[in-house]
Amino acid sequence: FAQQWANPHFDTHRMDYRDLGYPTQNLIPADNSRITALLAHSNGFVYGATSGKTQSYLFFYNRFINKVRPLGKIADAKGVYHCLLEGDDGRIYIGTGMNMLAPLKLTKDFPVEREGIEKQLWKDIRAPYNEYEGGRIYKYNPKTGDVKRYTNDDQCPLADLGVPVANNTVYAMTFNAEKTKIYGLSYPDANFFIFDLRTRKTRNLGDIMTHRVYSGPERHWRTIPRALYCDPETGDVFTSGDNGFIIRYSPKTDKIEQTWMRLPGEYWEGLKSWDYPVVECFETDSKGDVYAATNDGHLLKLDFENDDVVVLGKPRIMRRMRAMKIGQDDNLYMITGEFERSCKLHTYDLAGNKGFSELGIFAVDRSPYYSKRAYQFDAMAVGIDGTVFCGESDRRGKLFMYIPGPGNFKGRLNPTNPVVERQRTDTPALIQERL
Repeated sequence: FAQQWANPHFDTHRMDYRDLGYPTQNLIPADNSRITALLAHSNGFVYGATSGKTQSYLFFYNRFINKVRPLGKIADAKGVYHCLLEGDDGRIYIGTGMNMLAPLKLTKDFPVEREGIEKQLWKDIRAPYNEYEGGRIYKYNPKTGDVKRYTNDDQCPLADLGVPVANNTVYAMTFNAEKTKIYGLSYPDANFFIFDLRTRKTRNLGDIMTHRVYSGPERHWRTIPRALYCDPETGDVFTSGDNGFIIRYSPKTDKIEQTWMRLPGEYWEGLKSWDYPVVECFETDSKGDVYAATNDGHLLKLDFENDDVVVLGKPRIMRRMRAMKIGQDDNLYMITGEFERSCKLHTYDLAGNKGFSELGIFAVDRSPYYSKRAYQFDAMAVGIDGTVFCGESDRRGKLFMYIPGPGNFKGRLNPTNPVVERQRTDTPALIQERL
């Protein structure tokens, strides 16, 4: 009869959501509330950034009051796409740019025989950036910024560190091992850059992709990797490059070189369309093992020392892995689904042999008080208590949270867990001091 809103894959009381502020007070406006970046901070809070038509906002989830508090506008930026990092001093570094979720204006009439569809597509993708100064890197101090109260018209107190790549959005970021430099990728030119936090100067190593491809699932985006990984032992930085091969930047040689590791996926060498997969996410577990996910939706385990790729499988026939994080229950949590299709939450058992499990759609039913089913998600973070936070990237975006059951949540049951031990000894004075 009616659509089934309850989720049959897990106990539905384990999922909930929070508004991005207080209605009629400081709720982030609907058209600017698409959550596109999340960060689990060492202070116990979860920080996030939105993208929108006119403005990007910073916010944080305060677990002591169980609510989201907006932190004001991120200067004049319209988007923050996956670019939130925590420095060694607790400050948050934010990479900004255009709204990546904005619809692209496509040219209808053009000489196909002479230009070709892909050449015209690149012109249309590049057009909004021609007059754009470029995405900036900002620094936010939670210790001084979190204690204030903000309205929708207030600016977030940020330190402007400058534009790393002109006429581009900051698309992906990671620290070096010492957290003194930011390695980044830009969109749409796919420039690999190194931003020195001490001197605030940028070295641009240029486009890491020889060919411009549009392998999708979002056909109106240029396909470039959305994540970087820095090896804490060697300092080498990894991402994907031409033809699905993993590439390495070595600080010792100051060069980008291709490895023998190649991503699984759809390769169409025999067709006129030239496509190959790219990396969507990187994640590491407590043993130092590195996992990656691709725009085709494959989950991989990478061995950089031996140049080896182990394909762990694909949780869903639909393409793309939106986000991926390792929980405290030895499960790898993944958001899957293509653009404008229903996203789902999946897990992969890293400790045993259970493989993939589906947690299903994002549906919350607290009738008659509130209920919602969400479809689009682009960010994920795992809190210090094991809660899995997922950022909805639709209009009127909400911060969703999934709480794993006690049967598979080792973080709460392990008495030697430092986070759990600290919470047991918390006093009102200590909580107030951290706030």
